[in-house]
Amino acid sequence: MAATTDNKLIGASVIEQEAFDALVSHERDEADVIAAYETLAKDTESEVVRFLIQLIVDDERRHHRVIEQIANTVRAQATFEDVNPRIPYLDVHRHRDKQLLAATRMFLDIERKDRSHLKQLAKSVEASAGEVDAFVVDLMRMDTERHITILKFIEHLIRRSPIR
Repeated sequence: MAATTDNKLIGASVIEQEAFDALVSHERDEADVIAAYETLAKDTESEVVRFLIQLIVDDERRHHRVIEQIANTVRAQATFEDVNPRIPYLDVHRHRDKQLLAATRMFLDIERKDRSHLKQLAKSVEASAGEVDAFVVDLMRMDTERHITILKFIEHLIRRSPIR
């Protein structure tokens, strides 16, 4: 990250500084957690635990990147610096993109079908491959739920933008 809690954001409000400090602190804590998970994965003799812990590590690394981007966004807004990587500025509101809305709705339909398919697949896999495999398929279904949530938010942003 470009700054630490020792570096005060010049021009930041109290709220912006507190948010930045909390994000930096969380990012630092998350780095320690990732290292601990990696140690557990390395030290365990169980292949299935290693596999499942690696799924968590992958998520935690993504979380770490996103927290850094949010902190950089707060910094950029407070100081007017061009700090990257950051969360992009909201630009969907400029015009209602009918093609983007159609594509978003198409992907929503695909993800909803995938959610239903994964639910059935988990049952089938549990009967044939076992409990761990069914659990992993169910984790994939949870990812699909997250995808649906993201797409619904994109749809919301497009629908509330002015018509072009």
